[in-house]
Amino acid sequence: MISHIVTKEAAELTGESRFRWATAVLYALFAVALFTGYLYYNQTNTEHQIAQRTSYQQWLNQDPKSPHAAAHYGLYAYKPVPLMAVLDKGMDDYLGSAVWLEAHNQNDVKLRTIQDSATLSRFGALTVGFVLQFLVPLLLILLSFDAVSKERESGTLRMLLSTNASAGQLLAGKWLAVLRVVGLYVVGPMLLLSAGAMLVAGGSTAFADALPNLLGWAVFYGLYYAFWAGLGIAVSAVVQQSGLALVGLLGFWAFGAFLVPRLCGSVARLSAPTPSALAFTEQVISDKETGINGGPSAQEYVKLVEKQTLAKYGVDSLSALPVSFAGVALQANEDRDWTIYDKNYGGLFRQFQRQERVMEWLSMLSPALAMRNLSRALAGTDMDKHLDFTDKAEAHRRVIQKAMNTDQTLNGAKLNQGYKAGVALWQQVNQFQYRQPGLGFVLGNQRISIVTLLVWLAMSGLLLRRAGRNLRIG
Repeated sequence: MISHIVTKEAAELTGESRFRWATAVLYALFAVALFTGYLYYNQTNTEHQIAQRTSYQQWLNQDPKSPHAAAHYGLYAYKPVPLMAVLDKGMDDYLGSAVWLEAHNQNDVKLRTIQDSATLSRFGALTVGFVLQFLVPLLLILLSFDAVSKERESGTLRMLLSTNASAGQLLAGKWLAVLRVVGLYVVGPMLLLSAGAMLVAGGSTAFADALPNLLGWAVFYGLYYAFWAGLGIAVSAVVQQSGLALVGLLGFWAFGAFLVPRLCGSVARLSAPTPSALAFTEQVISDKETGINGGPSAQEYVKLVEKQTLAKYGVDSLSALPVSFAGVALQANEDRDWTIYDKNYGGLFRQFQRQERVMEWLSMLSPALAMRNLSRALAGTDMDKHLDFTDKAEAHRRVIQKAMNTDQTLNGAKLNQGYKAGVALWQQVNQFQYRQPGLGFVLGNQRISIVTLLVWLAMSGLLLRRAGRNLRIG
């Protein structure tokens, strides 16, 4: 019986002009979003790859110099654009894409695209993710808001309830019909076109790597749409008038899509505040000068390292050392600075992560917010992925400093102040390569959003079931 209802309702929905017009508008916006995302990925990813190779070649081609001077010469680490950024750029425009790796300093990630954007563009970009998150639910509302109320208003509800189909079967059939129409004629083709664009943009290897995340993306969007369709049918069954049902659904959509994310962002920043850039820098400088956790100051630390080094080699003067004390001291200072940076940047990053977790918990107020979190995370354009990139870039910086200081320590004393390293040392530093974490990383960090989305879906199912039990003709 349900299959007959689904077939009948789907045929009626596809024959309505509102479906055709709404679908045409959606496809037009989707086409613009997909084309824009394709261009963004091709252009930005190519720029990052070229810049990464150029920076590394400059490192390899630098003139002979002391290892410490080479450490200051430094090089850039660029964050690659994930292939699924074709569909959802997420926060990438705001987070930056390149970090300078040099001696002594852990630098912030720079090159934020939003800094070069016009004011109007900061209200948000049209992406495939935006179309699927916010505009497709509008289509679901448009198709479901009068699914039952129109039957009541036209007098056909009595006839439908007099058949062998129960009220629950009637609502389930209408719910499945809405999902069938939207999935078959709108979302399904959009996902296939998106996959095709990703394949063309990134090639088969990159597409195969991104495929698990893309499939996860499709699954969660399916659950998200099941919620909206269920909510629309349930409200249509409970509210007597179609107009009131539409107003109520649109109000809930607007509240969850626009008001809740802005309120939640403010709450997250208040609950996990971060220091200003100036205050953060001053704290790092203070820790370097005075030490942390009761440790020695910068001057005391140099004297301590000198004393330990002399004792280690059993000599009574720096000139008698078989190694370069400059290299020893440089690495010792790097070790000390790493502890300071771990403390300060670690604290800052934990605050960022707390903000993200607060946003996830507050997504209980809006399924759109939960879906936005999941979409960004699966696309690899969220804060968690950015912090992972930052950690990997800093680890690479420390490898560079260790290699330079070790070479200075071993070879610097032999030629006194005239020691210069060359390309053989520069080649010991590999080009920075960042590999995006897999699906398990995303699912582990997005547990709250996943549970939230399932809770919203369960709630719509309960509302739909209750509406079926209480459905009346008058």
